[in-house]
Amino acid sequence: MKPIIKTGLNKFYNKGMHQDAFDNIYIADILNHRIEKWTPDSTEGITIVGGNGQGSSSDQLDYPGGVYVDDNGNIFIADTGNHRIQKWLPGATEGITVAGGNGKGSSSDQFNHPNGLHVTSDGSIFISDSGNHRIQKWLSGATKGVTVAGGNESGFGTNQLSYPNDVFINEGNIYVSDWGNDRIQIFTLNTTHGITII
Repeated sequence: MKPIIKTGLNKFYNKGMHQDAFDNIYIADILNHRIEKWTPDSTEGITIVGGNGQGSSSDQLDYPGGVYVDDNGNIFIADTGNHRIQKWLPGATEGITVAGGNGKGSSSDQFNHPNGLHVTSDGSIFISDSGNHRIQKWLSGATKGVTVAGGNESGFGTNQLSYPNDVFINEGNIYVSDWGNDRIQIFTLNTTHGITII
């Protein structure tokens, strides 16, 4: 799904959504700076993250992009405008920054408008760092990420990405929605060059 481009803000947003094992749907309500949860057969959503206006406090979000809910009910959010990944424990009223949060940038501890994300069973977080044209992997508890795809400036080469807006991991393979290049790339385990599959 193509991100929304906010004219004049130079930001790239993904419309994030996640469905858990109980068929609950979690939606990144971008312009309301919140995450909504819709239970099966419900007619309205419940705000479970944010909803306290646009901001950078621990109970706020700034144009959230991707959302992912793990098997323990922890909610991970690509807090796009704040250049950070937030983790909200079940029932929490505030989030914890688990990746980024050091301002906009391209260092290994920074993001430039992160969008989609995927959390693996070992707690590693894979993030589509859209403005840096790369996929970052953050191990659980890490203070810096490692580039596992792209990171070679914007381009259409096999080792490049252009504003990636989502990422999915399956059996160690990295699938990337390479928005700027209108393609889906797969980076197999321990490779630096992707293959176009769609």
